[in-house]
Amino acid sequence: MTMPRSPMMPPPRLLLEGIHARDAAAPRGASRGSLAGLNLALGAGVFAVLGAPEDGTLALSEVISGARAPLHGRVLIEGQSPARSPLLRARIGALAAEPTLPDARTVEACVALSRKARGESTTHAGDVLDPFGLGHLARREPRSLSFAEARAVELALALTTPSPLLVSLHEPLSDVALNLLGLVRERIRALALGGACVVVTTSSPADARALGDRVLVLHKGIVLGEADAAEPLPGGEPALVAWVRPADDASERSPVRVLARLLSDRPEVRAVAWSEAAGPYPQAAELRLSGEDLDACALALTDAAVEAGVVIEAVAPASPGIVQVRAAAEALLTFRRAAGLAQRPPVALPAARSARVPGALAPVAPEAVQAVPSEAPAAEAPPVTTDIAEKPGDPGEPRGGL
Repeated sequence: MTMPRSPMMPPPRLLLEGIHARDAAAPRGASRGSLAGLNLALGAGVFAVLGAPEDGTLALSEVISGARAPLHGRVLIEGQSPARSPLLRARIGALAAEPTLPDARTVEACVALSRKARGESTTHAGDVLDPFGLGHLARREPRSLSFAEARAVELALALTTPSPLLVSLHEPLSDVALNLLGLVRERIRALALGGACVVVTTSSPADARALGDRVLVLHKGIVLGEADAAEPLPGGEPALVAWVRPADDASERSPVRVLARLLSDRPEVRAVAWSEAAGPYPQAAELRLSGEDLDACALALTDAAVEAGVVIEAVAPASPGIVQVRAAAEALLTFRRAAGLAQRPPVALPAARSARVPGALAPVAPEAVQAVPSEAPAAEAPPVTTDIAEKPGDPGEPRGGL
């Protein structure tokens, strides 16, 4: 069943009708997750699909990019099947879970081959690599790249797709050797404003809200609904998260720690937490803060950043972990079944934002999305080592996160 569309609404960029699909990401080609009878109609904009691979995020990213044909149903981009049309795939930017750079002697040759394959007249690698700070990889052999470096090159290729109709990005902020979160966000926004449908699949609620305009919760093959990225997700509480650019020189004091120290002295801020990713490539550190008034917290964050000379690449409402979101999603699904909401009409997902009760998910009816039995339990996110700075007199504030 196709979702209803208003006569004033432009035709969707991406249309999924009755999609049955599964990935082959488990050992020996077995699937980790699958979809069954999925219907979606998405226009221009940035849509973050939140869920674990066991929920079907990998299967979804593969079928919409044309990497794998669905077992049943139709995937249409501008009326064409991406799995059957090489010309259409040339206008699809894709970042897969596993890097698949073409075989070549150097990275710049890989980029040149990729640009030639999608019909570009200019195949200079610098136009793709340099804006993302990857020019130093140009002369490297592709097989010498680390997993994160190879994914960074593929992300740069995806974000420089000429006149894209669709851009499918799987975990674009995870296992990617890039330290330019702000640039990635700006490029994604520019693609959407240019008319592209950008679909980000991720198991990170924070990444979903940092990148998407709308967040769709995918749970065990079911799209439970969607919410504005600026609103709290189920299972969360009001807080802010900021991504802080690391120091250019490793010998310098950590910017996020300087910022946290200043914020701990501000009366508007109740608690501060931060985490820094370890590894050979510096990445933006995460800083979380909470207080009675989030607007006041945001102003305190701005003042502290100016005082410390720290660059903040992005700010968003803090998100619960995937475990909390899944628990809230399970509760919502149980409630819907108990309340007998199975006959409600499907809900279209336009690109424009809409007002909604904070924390609520707009339902997507079973006619639009059908459940699929779970073949494996969802993998929980690994624990993150977090430093906490708490205010005296707040004994009730839990340690280990906001």
